[in-house]
Amino acid sequence: MSAEPVVEVNPFECPMQSMREKPQVHDELRAGGPLVRAQAPAGGPVWVVTDFTLAKSVLADPRFVKDPGLAPEAWHGIEDGLDNPEPEYRPYTLIAVDGEDHRRLRRVHAPAFNPRRLAASTDRVTTIARNLFTDLADASDASGQPAELIDGFAYNFPLLVISDLLGVPVTDPIMARKAVSAMKQLALGTASDAEYDTSSLEELLSQAVGSAMEGTADTMTRVLYERGLAEFGELPPDKLVYMIMGLIFAGHDTTGSFLGFLLAETLAGHLAKDADAGEFVEEMLREHPPVPYTLWRFAAQEVVLGGAVLPPGAPVLIDIEGINAHREDPASRRLTFGDGAHYCIGEQLAQLESRVMIQVLRDDFPHARLAVPFDDLRWGRKGSQTARLTELPAWLRPR
Repeated sequence: MSAEPVVEVNPFECPMQSMREKPQVHDELRAGGPLVRAQAPAGGPVWVVTDFTLAKSVLADPRFVKDPGLAPEAWHGIEDGLDNPEPEYRPYTLIAVDGEDHRRLRRVHAPAFNPRRLAASTDRVTTIARNLFTDLADASDASGQPAELIDGFAYNFPLLVISDLLGVPVTDPIMARKAVSAMKQLALGTASDAEYDTSSLEELLSQAVGSAMEGTADTMTRVLYERGLAEFGELPPDKLVYMIMGLIFAGHDTTGSFLGFLLAETLAGHLAKDADAGEFVEEMLREHPPVPYTLWRFAAQEVVLGGAVLPPGAPVLIDIEGINAHREDPASRRLTFGDGAHYCIGEQLAQLESRVMIQVLRDDFPHARLAVPFDDLRWGRKGSQTARLTELPAWLRPR
């Protein structure tokens, strides 16, 4: 066994925090050194990288892979954050493949997230944001109660946006959230016990796929289908549906987490009226990364890292939250979206949604403010899941 420092902490420990607090565990990990060994919640050791330069080298190193088959057997079905798709669907899962399989999938997805294509969708994204804010403001005016913006906006907005861009015909936030609930039931294999009828979800996805295959709609799904044909030779409907579901999950959960924090900071007056929204979003992405660590990576072979010898199958995490908070070089890029081959393909969309949200607030609700003191807001997370504000009450049209 190598002699890297051992830190006796749970890397995922996160008590309820105020807005300016961060879990102490990140400081404890960092104090141990650039690479430390801790105990994984599901059992066994985990190596945590706390240094920016070392993190970038790991994320660029093909010897560290996403293959869930390398995870300890006891983790499967237990360990939070371990993505383990069925074998027939794994080649269509961006976050679970590496090497040429991953490059092929990136070629399929990249055109759908092309910056020019996303920029052309700005008006549609703006309309969705404006309608959501207006409905919440009208309901608040009628009830005399503050609007609740976490469930009401932060998670609904990116969910409606990604559904619209994919051509999944959801018409309102409730319909969209029901569809996602049904997706989770399907993914967990408990569809028979689902609270919502999954047949309606299947119809929604079938419509998006049908339009894409017929070439009757200019959607992300159509791009995925056409690029998938070019890369795979064929793309059966069930595989395309699987890819769509993955993008819906990825396209709203982490973004919804971040938008909640961005809303809180904006409504607290921390963004000056004449300040650049894009620069503010960048600052907030460093301050409030949605997830504390990268998804699991495993050493495909014995690897010497930071002077330590990692055995084959060694689980590795990059401490995004800790590294973002302790960058020695202020110019270094934050790791919120990762780095290397698995750099988040949805970054540009998340950035667009963030800027649009701020602009709609500036244009339509210039006097919006929090209904509680900023310091009273609380956030937390469970395990490696996304950080989430417990609530965000706000007056969109203060009286």
